[in-house]
Amino acid sequence: MAAQRSPPRARARERERPGALASGNDQVHSWALVTSHALDTAWGIAKGLVMLAVSFLVAALCYFRRLHLHVGHRLKWWSGYLQRKFKRNLSVEAEVDLLSYCAREWKGDTPRAKLMRKLPEKLLFSQGCNWIQQYSFGPENYTGSNVFGKLRKCVELLKTQWTEFSGIKDYHKRGSMCNILFSDAILEYKLYEALKFIMLYQVTEAYEQMKMKKVIPSLFRLLFSRETSSDPLSFMMNHLNSVGDTCGLEQIDMFILGYALEVKIKVFRLFKFNSRDFEVCYPEEPLREWPQISLLTENDRHYHVPVF
Repeated sequence: MAAQRSPPRARARERERPGALASGNDQVHSWALVTSHALDTAWGIAKGLVMLAVSFLVAALCYFRRLHLHVGHRLKWWSGYLQRKFKRNLSVEAEVDLLSYCAREWKGDTPRAKLMRKLPEKLLFSQGCNWIQQYSFGPENYTGSNVFGKLRKCVELLKTQWTEFSGIKDYHKRGSMCNILFSDAILEYKLYEALKFIMLYQVTEAYEQMKMKKVIPSLFRLLFSRETSSDPLSFMMNHLNSVGDTCGLEQIDMFILGYALEVKIKVFRLFKFNSRDFEVCYPEEPLREWPQISLLTENDRHYHVPVF
């Protein structure tokens, strides 16, 4: 009889198992819902904080932009006010170069603009400066009224190159630029002519000062004491015009070159070794603390640049 009652108990246990499994599934589902809700809440809070931070950042940027514009306008106003307040009321401005002024102010191609650019040259000719037309650009012996235009371009080129080289501090980069510069014969030729014209300008200035009984450097007195360079015209015709064509610079010309460039040129004359004339400076006594360059020469005609 006992053996016949055991099967119902087994069936009862089997009926209890599905209920236990359902209860476990409900707990897992409940925990998943709670976790999902918590993550959604955290993401919502984080998203709100991020949006709030972005809003504050945008507002701050807009504020600082308006502040920058306001301060800029105020500074501009005060700058203009102070300039008007303290600027001297000059009826006559500082002197300017007439040729450069006309070239800058009359740039058009109209007949009037061309005439205005030519008038200063005609004015200089009428005032006794037409002898400059005999200036020679190396083998080009006569340029006529075009001399001012050509000289202006040469001087402007020298100024540009001088400014560019002065801004280069690296030794190797400056050396590379020098090699490029002196590989262009036309460019080098124009720089030579600019230096010649600066020398002529210095001689003319010293000559005018001497005529007004003013003190001039002794090197110019030595220059004007020679029959072949008693005035700027004779200096140009007998000496300067030949430079770059049939001859180089003489010693007196080296003095003038150093003075014109405000550079102390130290020359080691190899053919004067073991004598007091082995080392010379042009000019001998610079007026100020001028920069110094060094050259080597074998015969006072051909010069070499030593690389230290």
